[in-house]
Amino acid sequence: MIINHFFVISSILFISFIIVTIFISHSNFENIQILDQTITSYISTNSTDDYFSNFMIYVTLYGREYFWGFVLVALFVLGGWIGKKTAIITGLSILILVLVGVEIKNIIDKDRPLDLTNTNKYLLEKQLTKSFPSGHALIVSAGACGAISLYRGTVKRLLISLLLVIEATLVMFSRVYLGLHSPLDVLGGILVGVSITFFFLGFQNQIDILSKRIISFIGRKMVKK
Repeated sequence: MIINHFFVISSILFISFIIVTIFISHSNFENIQILDQTITSYISTNSTDDYFSNFMIYVTLYGREYFWGFVLVALFVLGGWIGKKTAIITGLSILILVLVGVEIKNIIDKDRPLDLTNTNKYLLEKQLTKSFPSGHALIVSAGACGAISLYRGTVKRLLISLLLVIEATLVMFSRVYLGLHSPLDVLGGILVGVSITFFFLGFQNQIDILSKRIISFIGRKMVKK
């Protein structure tokens, strides 16, 4: 029996997410929770550089759905077959995460960090959902994982994928920097986001075949018109 290593990695990551969830919710791990809150408070209250803070605000506001929506369309249209495959698998992962992300937050029911600077309070007013896992981390980590796993083979593709990983890292850091999430919130988002992407990577051969058939069918229909 051939073991699909993508499914193995996906399972390990999801189990790790469950462990982190226990850390942030169980009273026996109060020291870890206090450390998590202390790091969040220290980073957000020492965010004194106005230019960098403004940059982080733009990153957090536009670096998730706006940026990654554009990236997926661009990969599908301009990236050749590898780009289409990357966009399809990554898009499926992100779609699932959008659908289940809020439900996961509500089940775990962790409140947002309370120690916010005045600069960041208006951002929190627009985000009434719970804190764990970070929704931004869910989406951008899935996107970065899909890109770095699939969009390779040439120096140009690898460079684009690395830039996407850097963008995702900036978005996740911005959530802690602005005091909107704690480091464990972001870690939880990464574990789930990457886990879901690896799950779909395990089906990439089947998705390959189905996608080629659909694209070929659409192409034939357009030619007939």
